[in-house]
Amino acid sequence: LKHAQAKSVEVILEFRGDKLILVIEDDGIGFDPGIKQAAVNGRGRLGLVGMRERCLIIGGTMSIESKPGEGTVILCRFPAEALNDRSLTAADVQ
Repeated sequence: LKHAQAKSVEVILEFRGDKLILVIEDDGIGFDPGIKQAAVNGRGRLGLVGMRERCLIIGGTMSIESKPGEGTVILCRFPAEALNDRSLTAADVQ
């Protein structure tokens, strides 16, 4: 909501086979993901970069679909077995 200037955000969390799927979709202002990634390189943290890092820590993936003026969809896929991995700490997934 903060950056997207969205009027609505939908969050879906569900199991599909052996994966846990998280979908976050908004009707906000959107952005060009390529430009946003380039702006982050060599500088501080960006919320999306932090999200991607957390996905990778537990063996997941994250994809972003967005265009200026058309909102954003973030799709995260996690292996279900990662949820049972006792070696993960709260700091790893927060």
